[in-house]
Amino acid sequence: MKSKSKIFFLFVSVSCVFFLSACVGEKNVKQEVHYAEEGSIPYRIAILPPEYIQPESNSTTVKSIIMDDDKIFVANIARGALRNQLAGKGYQPVQLKVVDNTLAGLGRDEGWRKKSDKELCKLLEADGVVHISIFSADMVKAVAFDLFKIDAEVKIINAEGENVGSWRESASKRRVSVPTGILSLAGTLVEQVFSDPVSRQMRMVVYEWAWNLSQSLPDCPTGDKLPEVISVDTNVDNRIFGIGQKIAVRVDAQNELTCSFSIGDFKKNIPLPQTSPGVYEGFYAVKEGDKAANEPLVIRMRKSNGVERLWIESGSLLTVDGTPPDEPQNIQCVAGRDGISLSWKNPGGEGLKEFVVERGNDPVGKFEVIGRTQELKFNDPQSPQGQTVYYRVRSVDSAGNLSKEKKPVAVTVPQFDIRELSGSLSGKLVRGNYIVSDAVRVDPGRKFEIGSGTVLTFKSGGSLHVGGELNISGEIESPAIFNSNGTVGIISARGGRIKIRNAVFNGFDKAVVGDGGYVGISSSEFQTNGKTAVLLNGGGAYDLQGVRISGSETGVVISSGQGQIVRSFVSNCTTGVQYSGGEATITENNIYGNRVNLKADTKLVLEDNYWGSSSADSLKVVGDVLVRSIYDAPYPHGRKIVLVDETVMTPEVKEKRFSEAKLSGEKAFHEQRYGDSYKAFNEALKYGEDRDVFLYLAYTLLALEENEQLEHTLNEGISKFPYDVRLQQIYVRYLMGQGRIGEARAVLDKALKLSPADQKLIFMKEYLNSAAESSEKNESEHKVGNSTTESAPAANSGAEKDKVKDEKSAPAETSQPEKDGEKNVSPEPAAISDHNAKSWQDDKAEPAEFSVQDVQSGEIIHSSPEESAPVDVHKEQPVKTDSLNQSLETESGMTDEQKTIK
Repeated sequence: MKSKSKIFFLFVSVSCVFFLSACVGEKNVKQEVHYAEEGSIPYRIAILPPEYIQPESNSTTVKSIIMDDDKIFVANIARGALRNQLAGKGYQPVQLKVVDNTLAGLGRDEGWRKKSDKELCKLLEADGVVHISIFSADMVKAVAFDLFKIDAEVKIINAEGENVGSWRESASKRRVSVPTGILSLAGTLVEQVFSDPVSRQMRMVVYEWAWNLSQSLPDCPTGDKLPEVISVDTNVDNRIFGIGQKIAVRVDAQNELTCSFSIGDFKKNIPLPQTSPGVYEGFYAVKEGDKAANEPLVIRMRKSNGVERLWIESGSLLTVDGTPPDEPQNIQCVAGRDGISLSWKNPGGEGLKEFVVERGNDPVGKFEVIGRTQELKFNDPQSPQGQTVYYRVRSVDSAGNLSKEKKPVAVTVPQFDIRELSGSLSGKLVRGNYIVSDAVRVDPGRKFEIGSGTVLTFKSGGSLHVGGELNISGEIESPAIFNSNGTVGIISARGGRIKIRNAVFNGFDKAVVGDGGYVGISSSEFQTNGKTAVLLNGGGAYDLQGVRISGSETGVVISSGQGQIVRSFVSNCTTGVQYSGGEATITENNIYGNRVNLKADTKLVLEDNYWGSSSADSLKVVGDVLVRSIYDAPYPHGRKIVLVDETVMTPEVKEKRFSEAKLSGEKAFHEQRYGDSYKAFNEALKYGEDRDVFLYLAYTLLALEENEQLEHTLNEGISKFPYDVRLQQIYVRYLMGQGRIGEARAVLDKALKLSPADQKLIFMKEYLNSAAESSEKNESEHKVGNSTTESAPAANSGAEKDKVKDEKSAPAETSQPEKDGEKNVSPEPAAISDHNAKSWQDDKAEPAEFSVQDVQSGEIIHSSPEESAPVDVHKEQPVKTDSLNQSLETESGMTDEQKTIK
């Protein structure tokens, strides 16, 4: 603020200086050349504070235009620059602080100036003193004119009071820019704001003066020849450095030096690498947490022989501030027609300079600075209506540090003005509120875009016909909204294209109609409360993804065209989806809670949808529909249930699924869970054909008394494994139990041809013969139909069932494979009598296994097939319900080779 005041305060004066300097010019002073004797040149010197020389009244020299505080700055820079140059020429300057402190004891403006040079040398313990006389100094930076100038003389006096010599030099820098108009003036002002600080520009002019002067000054014969320095450029005049800011140094000197710089005691020996011949550059970037105050910047240059030279940047001490200020508190935003008004509370703390207001369109995106203020409020007049914007307010301290970023404050600006759409539409619709009262259109070849947050209200008779391209692109938090009270909404005519994303439709009779054109809808919601949310006819293509429909008479109507409906929700409708033609893929949807979830008037195949139930009988799917698979809970959380498995599997996968199903069935069978074993064995047969599975399944169906399925399973098993005697044994027993003696005899004869020495088959044949003789005897003694027993009809006759139940009992049979060293009996029926047949059905008993312990008296049935004996068929044998499990366990544990030998 102080610098700006100078600029405008001095504008008129500078104009005068400009014209005077153009007319009068500068007076070049002819200098007398001094040749100092080597013995008179001092080594240890004290540089006295500079003195400004007032021009005489009759002098033609223009008086300096410089403020008092700038006079001190120029004097200090000139004194420091001269010290650096003299040190480079072999002199040993007394520290400036020591000189000042000593002179201060004598009285700065009175005491020491009354002393002679000889007295001062003794007082300062120096071999000589150096006087600096400043005749003129200009330090002006205005809108259209810059002037930086110094004209000063240096005089060296030795301890004997002898004048070694005096040298006068001047240096200047000026810039003139005459604006030709208001815009040019504005450009000039902007240039001033972003140019170098005034103090830095003046420092460079003084450094030039000192270097020019050093070319005339004599070298000290008793001192070392130090590295030659042409110029030093730093940004120390910024004075305060905050987080991320760089303290930069550039040195132009002789080649092949080792250079570094230090910031007081804060940071030592920061490297200055040589970037080009004779040029050394480096910097230090302030980090968070750094802290230093009033530190000098000292540059060290060293030759290869070890001779060093120090350069001290005078006139500016550095402050390093790596601590960010506290954040503003309680930021409030109020939206109005004139913009958004922001306010906040002062966070307090030292060094607070101002506040920065930032705005962004996304809470995590890029923010731009829209203003700076020293007040606790700010108004943003550029806030767009109908949009949500985000604001951050950050504190700034004197070092330029910004407070940490806080979570932005969101504010939505209402759309205050409502406009009506009409005619042909194209381009991008500005976010806001709109009314559609008539039929508006997007003509072929035109493109129309509707963005997020826009609201369109369709009045009676209002509709939007698309023959070109319509893109509706809302956002999740700011969708495009379409409202109606029972009208038709958007129609895609033939050749048109509609793409809808993140939109909400409310109250339409038909919200979106595909009448031959393309319809693409994603992540949108329909609360229509009308006839249809989406109507697809006319043969156009469609793509519905992530659509949510509820409250319609029919959610989606598909009568033609080709497309898909995926990952969508349709609920609370009379009919969720109605399909009558075209090619449709409907998958991964949640269609439930409707009176009818889907109705198809023509053939349709469905996969991987959730219909509100895991039961295939409760899907509410009507018509010619094949449902291959469903989910047992809403997608994507549900588990897939395959109703029709058409998966092409590798042999390894089939073998794995077969083994898993078979083991599951065996476990369920041994635990007498016959329903589960039936499902598991049927599942196993989908992946492979196995004799043991058919055998288990047959016994399972015997236990379940499923005679029709049992006969089908036995016929299928025998057809696939015609040489397996076990299946034929079970089939014979089943036929005998049904009284179908003739069919049983035919199966038995075929089995005996395959295995004529099989004792079980021989026993069964003997029993059948005995049963036949008994049947003929009973027929002669009893009238057909008087018996209460259930008997099978005689073979090849249409007579009543044979009454064999009370007359014969079946021989013991074995179907269990032999183990090593032992022989087992099989789980065959004890006897095909009426009583035993009834026991199988009443008690669901497994076929009985006989042993010697089962016979109380009479003939004994031996467990060894080689030692068979006739059985008393009139004696009823006990049934053992656990014998089948034992038998099948033995068989399942045999190898294929053992089964073949058996």
